[in-house]
Amino acid sequence: MSNKKWRAVKLIVLATVLTLALGACSSKDSANSAPDNRNAVTAGAEGTDSSGQRPEHLPKDFPLPEDAVITTSHSEQNDGKKSVLLIFTSQEKLDKLADMYKDYFREQGIKDAAETIDEKNLIIQGDTADESWSLIGGALSAQEGTNELTLTWSEL
Repeated sequence: MSNKKWRAVKLIVLATVLTLALGACSSKDSANSAPDNRNAVTAGAEGTDSSGQRPEHLPKDFPLPEDAVITTSHSEQNDGKKSVLLIFTSQEKLDKLADMYKDYFREQGIKDAAETIDEKNLIIQGDTADESWSLIGGALSAQEGTNELTLTWSEL
């Protein structure tokens, strides 16, 4: 996937995450509605979607909390480059998740990672020589004590 295409994918994912976050905050009634199972949608690329399972191309050593519930799992390969979109929830505290993922990304050799980590947000983005990573997460207002994280990963 070219840098231009990857930037477009990142913008789409970021816009989607922001839309979901704003939607979760917009109404008290949303807490009473049935949970939705969002699925990734792609066009023009060879890919697989399967909620509830680890994405096929996700690196095997990528850690998930023991209580992770995968709501979106998508892998694709385009021009020989693999990419993944993974959305999951966890009851784990955000600071503990932040520590786990900071350690993991440090072990991967991410250089010049951009981090925003506070009591409500977890954002870690960066690249290695061969991979691009972005992890964005925060609390779900409709489900107290639940954090939702969105991971995008691709080969460069």
